[in-house]
Amino acid sequence: MAVHSINEAGNMILFIFLAFLVLALIPPLVMMVFPAADIIIRIILVFLIFTTVRGYMGGGLLSLIISGVLIYFLVIKWAYFTASMYVFFYFIMTFAITSVVIWGVGMNLRKG
Repeated sequence: MAVHSINEAGNMILFIFLAFLVLALIPPLVMMVFPAADIIIRIILVFLIFTTVRGYMGGGLLSLIISGVLIYFLVIKWAYFTASMYVFFYFIMTFAITSVVIWGVGMNLRKG
């Protein structure tokens, strides 16, 4: 069993923080360099916002108004920030789901 010092743990946390920072900077850079990617990412964000609001509120007029306001602010005004947060949270959720699957497989392997 390896013994780690506090400095090594701090370096790992710093490395993870920098990796997440780089991950959050990739979508705005791609959107700036490739205009087609900018349009595609914005379309994905519009569909994501619309389907999420419609799923929570139904298909009424109020959901269209709320979707329109969110799309205006999150896709038109703050597209780079929204794309960064979408990729960041998508990565975190994928990591969490994968961790649960790995844990479940490990628990089943211990039984046998």
